[in-house]
Amino acid sequence: MKILIGLTRSDTIVGGGVTHIRQIGEKFREEGAEVVYILGGDGIACEKLRSLGFKVHSLKGLKRDLSPFSDLLSLFRIFWIILSENPRVCSWHTAKIGALGRIAAMFSFKRSYYVPHGVPFVNTPENKGFKKYEKLEKILSYLPSKIIGVCEFDKNEYLRIGVPDQKVLVIRNGMLGKNSDTWQLTDKPVNFITAARFEDQKDYTTLAQACSSLLSQGKPFTLSIYGDGQYEAKVKQLFAHFPEGVINFCGVVDNFAEKLAEADVFILSSFWEGLPRSIIEAMACKKPVVTSDVGGCSELIIEGESGYLVPIRDASTMTNAMSEYITDKAKTVVHGENAYKLYKQKYSLPVMLDNYAKEYGVIKSGVTN
Repeated sequence: MKILIGLTRSDTIVGGGVTHIRQIGEKFREEGAEVVYILGGDGIACEKLRSLGFKVHSLKGLKRDLSPFSDLLSLFRIFWIILSENPRVCSWHTAKIGALGRIAAMFSFKRSYYVPHGVPFVNTPENKGFKKYEKLEKILSYLPSKIIGVCEFDKNEYLRIGVPDQKVLVIRNGMLGKNSDTWQLTDKPVNFITAARFEDQKDYTTLAQACSSLLSQGKPFTLSIYGDGQYEAKVKQLFAHFPEGVINFCGVVDNFAEKLAEADVFILSSFWEGLPRSIIEAMACKKPVVTSDVGGCSELIIEGESGYLVPIRDASTMTNAMSEYITDKAKTVVHGENAYKLYKQKYSLPVMLDNYAKEYGVIKSGVTN
């Protein structure tokens, strides 16, 4: 069988969506299915997938924001790709291509799934297009495609706006981790680590305020920031006043799990999320987590046992949470072990991949085109 997988953006390999579509594509290919991708733009994500031997169609005219003319052209292009590739299943990831892909799949009579990777209509001031996406999703819910939420929060949000229960299912995100044989508690400052794009969704302002409070209190720490994005210069300016060596901007790496394994605590500051794969990866690496209490993050954290949940835009609570690990380093070990136990129970990568393969109809034996 052939599966067509679509993603809105290709300009980064940091985002969880890129990792997700690569991993399920590799799983489907291992099971004997042919996998073809269609991505907006022609960025480094396209290069990455092609280097792994996948066929990739580039939608250079696809834009993340709503744009009627370019969206219509992209719709016709997606429809043509579906007809030419003739997949048995279409899998659309993230909002823009998720909308256009579901429409094109309906007109081409193809079985279709939409995986939003975070509800696109979360009501927060930073999510400027949430009202438009909420209206759009209500309309698109009449299409035959199913919606796969990555957490219970996603499912509940779709039910809230009136999407029928039978059209929404949950397959929790899963990740692989990496343990370090050399990591141990030391007298060095606690090393916090984060990986998040420099985009509207991520709240670096609150993180910078918390770090400034720790600095003023004389509490030693370091923070390693991995990511890229359009607001990189603005984010760097938020941390420009820190002494050299405290804040380290590390760019984009392919081996982030290795960096996680050598760090002490993972931190994620966001305005909205689905079920962050970066948190799951940290759990898989036996790291405690400090995160904004948004989306499905509360499904991942056992408060005070594997990490801490921070109310949105609450720099004071984030400061206190980070302080817990600075003043009591032993918690990094205990909380990290608790995080790993929860990961093994619910969020391992094989469990997620098997669930997708079962839902899409990819079978280990007897797969045919």
